[in-house]
Amino acid sequence: MPQIVTNYIELHICRKTADACRFLLLKRSENSKIYPGIWQMITGTIESHENTKQTLLRELSEETGLTPESVYSIPRINTFYLAVSDKICMSPVFLAFVESEKVKISEEHTEHKWASYEEARELIHWPNQVESLEVIMKYLSDSEMFSKLVEIEI
Repeated sequence: MPQIVTNYIELHICRKTADACRFLLLKRSENSKIYPGIWQMITGTIESHENTKQTLLRELSEETGLTPESVYSIPRINTFYLAVSDKICMSPVFLAFVESEKVKISEEHTEHKWASYEEARELIHWPNQVESLEVIMKYLSDSEMFSKLVEIEI
């Protein structure tokens, strides 16, 4: 029977420009054991000695070299099946705002792209992660709704 685990995170990165919001997408290396070559946001595992906030900051730094200006919890949990370990995974969704557009990708990825919302919707591989982006855009498009998001103190 598969185990249910809750030690994963999904972190969307946004940079506001004069005309729109841009979302950072990372292309997984073709040498990745799982999901090679797909475009995604930051995903990662909460290590046993970490809390969620520490994981968000570590993953952002490791995978992009960026520092967040602010981080918000999005009221959404993604679930997925990880076949390589026979686990059902639950992953809370977060949104980080950054000012810098200078990204230093890790060996996990081969490319990065600052994408418009529309382009990000087309490039992101998994439908549930596209749905997360759609939820995020609802909040970004409505200042009253956005004001109700929980900001994570960093």
